[in-house]
Amino acid sequence: MLSELVLDRAGDLLGSGRAGQAASLLAPVVGREPGNAGAWLLLARAHLALGRPADALEAARAALGLRPGGIEALYWVSASYTALGRHELAVTAAVAACDEDPGNPRLAERHGRALLAAGRVAEAELVLAAHAEFAHYDAELRVAYGMALFAAGRPLSAREAYGKALNLDPGNAVALAELRRLTAAERRITDAGSLVRVCDEFAEALRVPAGGHRPRPARDVLSHVAAVTFGVSLATMVVLAVLIRLAGAEVPMPLLIAVFALAGSAACLTAVTRRRQPSSRSFSRARDKS
Repeated sequence: MLSELVLDRAGDLLGSGRAGQAASLLAPVVGREPGNAGAWLLLARAHLALGRPADALEAARAALGLRPGGIEALYWVSASYTALGRHELAVTAAVAACDEDPGNPRLAERHGRALLAAGRVAEAELVLAAHAEFAHYDAELRVAYGMALFAAGRPLSAREAYGKALNLDPGNAVALAELRRLTAAERRITDAGSLVRVCDEFAEALRVPAGGHRPRPARDVLSHVAAVTFGVSLATMVVLAVLIRLAGAEVPMPLLIAVFALAGSAACLTAVTRRRQPSSRSFSRARDKS
């Protein structure tokens, strides 16, 4: 009973984007109960959200060992392999999941996204088109299909797919984000050559390189420097304010402007370099609609 409460709490934490807290809760559970497949699956989700695909794969494979052929375990095995850039295995796991539960839109979407990450755009478009026609009620599948259409060089059809997704779910955050990205890209399309270039750039942005995305230490260093600069600038502003207010000191206006400008620039740079992508959404969604 206690474990079930912990799993429920971990699921809530994952749903609210607090994957680190979820992982901390789940680690003792799988230690005490290595046969708890549900805990392993939640831990796989947490590791993926934290950018630890190797750990996610280990957890997902543990769940799959406990539930051979389990569609949720296969889903997260596939997602972990995609994040690691091991695309053949990601596609194989996604196909196996689809074979276990044909017509499941979540599994069809995973198959399509695995293909897009592998750079197999034409295959992804065919797979997602077939399933989007069948599961016409599923907004997320429509979004994935729109992304495949855009990557394949059909931005107008992609816009139509995003529109259908928003008709099904007007507040769908992924659909809205992709529609904004498409709108920004369309401004750069002026002729056939630019169309090909923009769509190819989008397709490349979806592709995960072999070995997965590498961390960007330069960006981390830049973020640290920006944060330190902002802190020093803020402290300087406080000291200057005290000198002006209490000591009646005359501080040159150019110095005040320079400190304010430096603090503002550092604050903006800190925000930009620390911006993160939203975590992956849960596998578990209502799907038996008609």
